[in-house]
Amino acid sequence: MFRHVLVRASEYPWLDSGQAWPGFLSPREEAILAGMEFLPRRRKWLLGRAAAKRLVRAMSGPQPVAETGISVLNRSSGEPFVLVEGRGEWEFPISVSHRSEVGLAAAPEDRGARIGADIETVEPRDPALVRQFFTSGEAELAASSGEAGDEVVARIWSAKEAVLKLLGLGLRLDTRGIVVDLRGEPFLECPAGWRPLAVKVCVEAPAPPVPGLLRVLWRREANHVLTVAVAG
Repeated sequence: MFRHVLVRASEYPWLDSGQAWPGFLSPREEAILAGMEFLPRRRKWLLGRAAAKRLVRAMSGPQPVAETGISVLNRSSGEPFVLVEGRGEWEFPISVSHRSEVGLAAAPEDRGARIGADIETVEPRDPALVRQFFTSGEAELAASSGEAGDEVVARIWSAKEAVLKLLGLGLRLDTRGIVVDLRGEPFLECPAGWRPLAVKVCVEAPAPPVPGLLRVLWRREANHVLTVAVAG
C-alpha cells in the first residue's frame, strides 16, 4: 500500500548547527537552504529531506542514486516532489512531515495513488485548537477521553492534516469538513503495526476528487502519532 521512513535528529549530529553534512544536498537544495535564516526552520527542513531521501533510495532498486542526485522540492502549492538526477521527476508522489526531533516521509507503492502523511507529538494542546478546528463530535470525544485526551487530540489532528496533504490543500480547507471517527473499520491490506481510521471528506474541496477508496492509517511511535492517508 505504501512505504514510509522515520528518522530522528539524533542520527544526524550536523543538525544541531542547521548545516548540511557532506554529500547530502543536491545543488538545488543547497541554494534553498542558503536562503533560510532561522535555525529551527533549517533543522526541520533538513530532517524532512533526510527522511525523504532515505525513502527514495530504499524504493529505487538495486542501484539507488546518490543523495546529492536527489532533490526534494516543493511545488507552488507547497506539495513536495522529487527530482532524480538523470531521470527526471520521481514516479511516485511523496509526503513529508516533521515534528520536534522526528521526520517522516511516505510514498504509495502504486504510482497512480495519492498520499498524505503527518506526524504529531502527544502533548497538551491549546484548547483553541479543538475549538477552532474540530467538529463538535470530535471535541466531545477529546473532552471525555480523560488521561488519553492528549493522544486523542493528536490522532484526530494528525488524520485531518494527512488528508489535507493528500488533497494538496493544507489548511486552505475548513478542517471541520474532514470528519474523523476513531472507530475505523479494519480493512484488507492494513499493514502490520498500523491501525485504521474512518475519515470522511464532507465538504466540496477545490481540488481533484479523491481517487477511489480513501484509507487512513495511524500508529504510535514513542511520544508521536504517525498518520498516512492513501487514495487510488
